[in-house]
Amino acid sequence: MSGKDKGKMEKQHGLSIAIGVIGGIWSVMVGSFGLAVSVLLVVMLADYVTGLLCAFVNKELNSAKGTRGFIKKLIVLILIGLLYLIEISLNGTAAGGEGAAWAYIAIEFISITENAGKIGVPLGPLGNIIAVLKEKVNGK
Repeated sequence: MSGKDKGKMEKQHGLSIAIGVIGGIWSVMVGSFGLAVSVLLVVMLADYVTGLLCAFVNKELNSAKGTRGFIKKLIVLILIGLLYLIEISLNGTAAGGEGAAWAYIAIEFISITENAGKIGVPLGPLGNIIAVLKEKVNGK
């Protein structure tokens, strides 16, 4: 097997592991946790797809950048999952995990609209709302 084929197999193996981990997290979260995590997963997927489309349209497609984005999203899900588990163990509630998930939903939504704007989708009044939200998220 050539080095190129071996590298391709390693990437596929890594992707399979990542999908398995995400599937496991999804199973646990949907069975035990709230709607916010399910919404977050859908919004994260939408952000990732719009990011890929934006990069494709603007001829900026970069597999390393896409992989970093995927890893960041995976880490956010791990952190929120841990927050849920810790909070449920200590308090018996998941309000903090739900709150963190909704905060990330807002951040992802802002990113989706930014991607749409970069592609040339007219945002109209939504663009103004997103600008205000972005300022609030960035603390300005």
